[in-house]
Amino acid sequence: MNDTPSYVSQPQVIDLPKLLADVRAGHIQVPRFQRPFIWGDERRVELLRSLRAGIPIGSLLVWRTSQARLKCFDTIAGVTIPPIDKGHTVSYLLDGHQRLTTLFAAFSTQNIPSKGGLQTTPGDDDVPTPIFFDLDQDDFVVGNPGEVWACLPLHLFLDAVALRQHFRNKEREGNISALEIDRLQEIAEGVLYAMQWCRIPIIPLSTDDVELATRTFHRVNSQGVPMTEFHMIAALTWGDEFDLRDIFEQQWGNRVLPQGWEPASEQQTLNVLKGLLGMDLARSTGDLLVRRIREKSELAGKPAELLERAMVLAATNFVHTPAAVPYQMQLTLTAIALNDLAIDQLPDVEWLRRWWGLTTAWGSFASAATHRVQAALRHLRNGLAGKREPWPELLFSSTNPSPLPNLDLRNARARYFADGYASGCGKIELLHVRGPRAIVSLFPKLGTRVGNRFLWPSEELDLLKKALDLHDHLRLAEHFVDDECLAAWDRQDTNAFIERRELLMNTFESSWFRALRPDEFIRGVV
Repeated sequence: MNDTPSYVSQPQVIDLPKLLADVRAGHIQVPRFQRPFIWGDERRVELLRSLRAGIPIGSLLVWRTSQARLKCFDTIAGVTIPPIDKGHTVSYLLDGHQRLTTLFAAFSTQNIPSKGGLQTTPGDDDVPTPIFFDLDQDDFVVGNPGEVWACLPLHLFLDAVALRQHFRNKEREGNISALEIDRLQEIAEGVLYAMQWCRIPIIPLSTDDVELATRTFHRVNSQGVPMTEFHMIAALTWGDEFDLRDIFEQQWGNRVLPQGWEPASEQQTLNVLKGLLGMDLARSTGDLLVRRIREKSELAGKPAELLERAMVLAATNFVHTPAAVPYQMQLTLTAIALNDLAIDQLPDVEWLRRWWGLTTAWGSFASAATHRVQAALRHLRNGLAGKREPWPELLFSSTNPSPLPNLDLRNARARYFADGYASGCGKIELLHVRGPRAIVSLFPKLGTRVGNRFLWPSEELDLLKKALDLHDHLRLAEHFVDDECLAAWDRQDTNAFIERRELLMNTFESSWFRALRPDEFIRGVV
């Protein structure tokens, strides 16, 4: 990093090649408190179309400082970015991450597919699928699986010599007429001209005041593509001695999770921290949350440990696979409540199993309304502490089971039911690996009706039909198929078959529901 970047302290308008060179040289760094790269293919293509048409794509805002040192992404779109040398002024990107990564990935020579795949450097960011310019379509396209010669990698449009060499090589091959090559080259040179003369404004915020920089980041990123709450809070609480993202990563790196479970998301980990700080989970004031995190920064290391304990409890007692967790809020609240217990105090697992089951059956977290979440949390904390209280009146409850609405795993009850179904028929691994795709419809036109849905590999649907034809009770065991179902199958009575299975499945769930003793739970009976 010996070169001086092309802007210092005043707004500058620089051309695209120079901007990309500044990024590659490390003059512009992307702080890790930025939200991940999330743009889809269409948005990336639209940005490039705007460049070609000469439509402004907006300015980039950078924070220039020689004092603060932020943890940054080691790679951008799979390309290694040099670290910052001590004593040098650096520019941290505050606004424009999605646009900059799109451009850097699109014009990088390192991300061109080869026979061995993308030539990328392992890193902690996602590498977007390369974009090409298809001369025949006269447009940008995502990918070039057919390796069509007229579908050009975009880095050629920043290098006039390489672009012309490409056409000369094709002309020497003699497979395409000179007239056609001239036509396509004319299109290509028009794109080259547009890319080389593209100008992008860089607005520097030159200050060593961290508070000013974070307030600026907060303001500009409250507009445009929404950030998660976590990314905003991580930016606003960042300091030389505190990096919330780094703390979360280190804490999750030290956890030993049940087989098949993954670390919770940053947002879920933050939600547990909010609970430990006495904040509302569904709605909290950003300024107050930032202040409380700064006042009690030592609590930032607790959420991962508590979520690990909650996951172990869930995997051991409530669900056989994380794909079947009805509501992530159940896991979040369990983690918060566990913090109230002494280190050597074991939770009442049976009571907690009933709490999970009934909050699922009652749809307690179908919406994250603040008052409902807080009421459920208070009830859970008191329950785990041995203080059995009546179920809050503002939360729905019923002592009568309701029919399963469907077997679509987007539904919390369906996920919990599927977990029990999978346990009975030996399909836990199928459910874990495939998630919603583990459920197939026997009769495609009848969709997600409960009686039409089987836990079965979709590629083996013929084996299911054969088992029904042969009355193969061994293969159909625990799939809610009895002799009455098989009789309906034999006479091709689809409705009778589905209705009978629905009855068997709802009877199974009703038995489970009544075993939770909902009337005693509602009354708070020990």
